[in-house]
Order: sequence, then structure tokens, then C-alpha cells
Amino acid sequence: MVNVFSEGFSQNAEQIKKSKRTRLEEENFLIDEIPENCALVSITMTIPGPIKNNRFLSHTFDVVVKDFLSNYNVVKEILWDITTGPEAFIIIEKDPGVLKEEAIKYESDKPLGAIFDINVFTVEGDSVDPITRKELGVPEKKCMICDNTKKECVTNQTHSDEEFRQFIDKLINDNIDF
Repeated sequence: MVNVFSEGFSQNAEQIKKSKRTRLEEENFLIDEIPENCALVSITMTIPGPIKNNRFLSHTFDVVVKDFLSNYNVVKEILWDITTGPEAFIIIEKDPGVLKEEAIKYESDKPLGAIFDINVFTVEGDSVDPITRKELGVPEKKCMICDNTKKECVTNQTHSDEEFRQFIDKLINDNIDF
């Protein structure tokens, strides 16, 4: 058993905002590379607190991304292993709507899916637009700890960062071999 959050570099709010801006830029940059009948997928982890990446989180990310992609024809894959958290940008040959439904199922059904955000985008002209659960008539994502929605728990700060870290630590140790 490892202590998942025993190492890593603390990230501040500005670093995390910059990382999100860079992610959006990469998604927009990839527009020209997305063939017809394909979707852009962005995969990130939901890691509360200042430690967003280390060798344990990075390994977990690699295992889950590999598992998720095992059923798809991957056209292009870009992996970032950065201090603000590992990220993947993948172009997959699949109808974006169907792929989003499968991503939602993966997040819901796989134990480690709870700590991942698998976003699927469509390309409309010169922009990439996320496919939302609401568009598909699917309920909001559940909180990884309780039965409330993720949005509700984040808004109300129902759980502390420490609760999340303990939950994630146990989840990773129960499902990943180091």
C-alpha cells in the first residue's frame, strides 16, 4: 500500500488556471487534425488539493487511459504528464455522441472512473464544443464519495479536501498495483 499523496509539487490557483487555458488552446489547436466521423477526447483526473500529480497519480492515469482506449481506433494521442495533473488529448474514430455515452458509462461503472473526467467534443466549423450529459438526457455526474451530484457537493463544500484525498488514496490502492 502506498500513500498516494506523499509526494508531488504543490500547485496554486494561478498555475491550475494557466493549465486549463493551455488545455483549451490545445483542444482548439487540434481542430484541423480531426477527420470526419471522429471525436476529440480530453481526459483529466479530479484531484482536490494542491498535489495534482506524482508517480502514483501518473501511473494510475496511464492505466486508466490505456484501459479506456482499448476498445477504440485511436487516430492521434497526446499525453501530458505535467505538475498540474496528467492530461490526454485523443482523436478517436467514433461518433462523438455515442462515444460520450460510452465515456459516461466508463466513468460510472469502472471503480477508478469516479476520479476521471472524460470529455468528448464535436467539431463545428472552427470550434470544438463539449457534449454534455444534459444534451444526452443523462443525469449529472455523482459525487465520488456520496450519492449527491458532484456539482452539489462542490458548491456546498460537502466534503473536505482531506476526505477526497483519503477516498482517492484508498480507491487507487484497491485498484492499482505499484
